[in-house]
Amino acid sequence: TSASASSSTAKSPGPNATPRQRAEHHKVKGNNEFHAKRYEAALAQYSAGLALDFSDDAFRAILHANRAAALQAMRQYCEAVVDCCASHLLDPKYLRALQRRADAYLSMGDWPNAANDLEALTPHMGAECATKLAEARRKVKKGTTCDHYAVLGVGHEASGSEIKQAYRQLALKMHPDKAPKPELRSAAEAMFKHVAQAYATLSDATQRKRYDSTVVMSRFRRSGGY
Repeated sequence: TSASASSSTAKSPGPNATPRQRAEHHKVKGNNEFHAKRYEAALAQYSAGLALDFSDDAFRAILHANRAAALQAMRQYCEAVVDCCASHLLDPKYLRALQRRADAYLSMGDWPNAANDLEALTPHMGAECATKLAEARRKVKKGTTCDHYAVLGVGHEASGSEIKQAYRQLALKMHPDKAPKPELRSAAEAMFKHVAQAYATLSDATQRKRYDSTVVMSRFRRSGGY
């Protein structure tokens, strides 16, 4: 899902611009970077906008959701979820935050939470959302676990040191005590548990081999080979 608003020229807001106007400037620049697939640059622009001191909860919700889109494009799904939670907290009627959070949950294989968001979205989003919801419910019924690699934002060929580095970075960012607002603590706790579980599995050679085998077998069965 792309960042909201169409790409346009990011004109300088000028020296007398209000913080809200400067935040709008950062959003436009962020959208331009996002559409050019420069996701780290987009992330920096949305973060710069959010760092400014202005009162407009609906606009802050958009910035958080756009930053979540950039994070998701960078495979940083846990951080994307927390940003979507922040967006939804600021503007509960902004459905794009729920849509992106559902996509992040789907990407990491958090089927129960994905199903919860998709249930809320289906009356508004139609057939495609209903199809995703049916798949999520099927995975919940089967008891399918999270994709530990997706949770840590690493590839399946990641080395032990890469897994450890990803874990350390995420464990710091997702620690519940680091939640920017008390209302976001539960979201951070849930992501922190996913991160800890992923690392516990992938940092142990025997557990990782067993986990990889179950993933391969699951794909083999889906392809009709079993």
